[in-house]
Amino acid sequence: MEKYHDFKMVENRSVVEQAHEFQLIMREHKQIKHVLPDKFVAGGMIAKLPPSWRNFATALKHKRQKISIEDLLAGLDVEEKALAKDAPPKSLEQSSANVM
Repeated sequence: MEKYHDFKMVENRSVVEQAHEFQLIMREHKQIKHVLPDKFVAGGMIAKLPPSWRNFATALKHKRQKISIEDLLAGLDVEEKALAKDAPPKSLEQSSANVM
C-alpha cells in the first residue's frame, strides 16, 4: 500500500511510462490477493497525474463515466502525443554570443 500512496507522476518523464509503472504496483496487489476495482485504480492514476495535466484530469473527472484502465492509458497516450506535438522545439544549444 505504501508504494501506491507514495507514487507520484513527475513532469520530466513520459506519463504513459509512469502509468505503466503504476499498473505494475497494482499487479503486485493482485498477487497478494488485494484486488482493487478498476474504477479505483483508474481514479488513482488520474489523481497522480503531474500538475501540467490538471486540465486533462479535470475533463476526465467531469465525464463521470466508468473508464477502463485500457481506455485511460489510450487517452493518456493520445494526450501526451498531442502535447509533444504542440510543445515548442527544444534547441540543442543555447547561444550566448552577441551578434554584431
